[in-house]
Amino acid sequence: MKKPLRFYISVIGAKLLIKLMRLMKRNATNLPGEIMLIFYPGLLKHFDMPQNVIAVTGTNGKTTVSNMISNILKANGYDIINNSFGGNVDTGIASLLLDKCTVKGEFKVDTAVLEVDERSAERVLPCVKPDWLVCTNLQRDSMKRNAHTEFIFNFLNKNIPEKTKLILNGDDLISSRLAENNPRTYFGIAKLEGETAESENIICDIVNCPKCGNKLEFSYRHYNHIGRASCKCGFGSPEIDFEAIGSENGEAVIMHDGKKERYKLPNNRITDLYNVCAAVTFSRTFGLSDKQVSEAMSEVEVVKSRYDSFTAGGKEVIVSLAKGQNPVACSGVCGFVRKESGDKAVIMILEDLYDGKRTSENIAWIYETDFEFFKGQDIKQIVVGGKRAEDYMVRLLIAGVDRQKIFCCRNETDTVKLLKPELFDKIIIMYDLFNVESLNSIKAQLKADDQIGKENK
Repeated sequence: MKKPLRFYISVIGAKLLIKLMRLMKRNATNLPGEIMLIFYPGLLKHFDMPQNVIAVTGTNGKTTVSNMISNILKANGYDIINNSFGGNVDTGIASLLLDKCTVKGEFKVDTAVLEVDERSAERVLPCVKPDWLVCTNLQRDSMKRNAHTEFIFNFLNKNIPEKTKLILNGDDLISSRLAENNPRTYFGIAKLEGETAESENIICDIVNCPKCGNKLEFSYRHYNHIGRASCKCGFGSPEIDFEAIGSENGEAVIMHDGKKERYKLPNNRITDLYNVCAAVTFSRTFGLSDKQVSEAMSEVEVVKSRYDSFTAGGKEVIVSLAKGQNPVACSGVCGFVRKESGDKAVIMILEDLYDGKRTSENIAWIYETDFEFFKGQDIKQIVVGGKRAEDYMVRLLIAGVDRQKIFCCRNETDTVKLLKPELFDKIIIMYDLFNVESLNSIKAQLKADDQIGKENK
């Protein structure tokens, strides 16, 4: 197909800009695409995409799942491009494609794995026309960006091409209904020990049947609305093709066609189990054998920007991304903190980019986050840093946390000075993705053994 002149100008201009930015040691993962999309808004639809195009989207877990899929495919001989080091919106994806394509807009690789932000679906999916779309889940997210789950569902639903094969979370009664005429494969997790129809979480994003409006009956819930449910009208959770039945010895045990398959589990949180299920379900449905996937998964590690651990001053330190403005993701980390053994101190630096620079007028999300999970006697101290520190203190008090355990400071990097090391043997840091600079400072302070609680000795 003949391409317009502006496309070729965009490709050449972007490649020159990328080369210049890299000579200046600048990040070229977003700006070139942003500029060229302004110059030519129709840019994305003119690339001759690789043979296999896999898009990964969803509220939580899409970065981890897209990285897992990329690693599995690389390990099995596929030559891929992916945006693991760039943005997941249209400008970041455009930068990746402009960087990796030839002057004619063609690619020398056979596969593209693209993490796609749900809000960019309208600008990306109809253009790149993915052969596969993996959706991890659709859950409550930032009210400023994503409004409500049904809004995001409709946004995605109308932009999925007819040819696209879907890999969907069968335990999510929202995302499992996407593009109902497209071929699909479902993953999920069986009922785990101790789970019931009730959930301790504040949020449940789907209560009534989307078909008839009657109240759904849950047989069990893993968290929030993620579980199995049905309605008397016949609507309910779909049959699961790849079902995790639990974990054993650091491995996810997944049932498929009546047989057990085992895959390395990076961490033992239920969100990690879902991420592994999503990546495995895609890879197996794509055509790889369980042996090929298992061997590739044995080398997979969680990206340290999502989860990290080290020892400082004789104490274990765990770092977990909690995503400010996202109550479900934040609640997941709160649940993880509650289940960790030992006496714990929690450092919270959760302000997102907008709070950090000029504050946001809407803090409703912190009242939807399950800070009630911090009431346990094993949580000895909670240190909150940032401009919103006092707002978090109020929320923690409403949750029933002992006031004597809460410490606040306006400077995120001062949180280390408020620690009382004699009270705990483990530190858990919850942080927002925009707080990496502050996080690195906190980690550096903690790794200097004599700095832990120095101001309080």
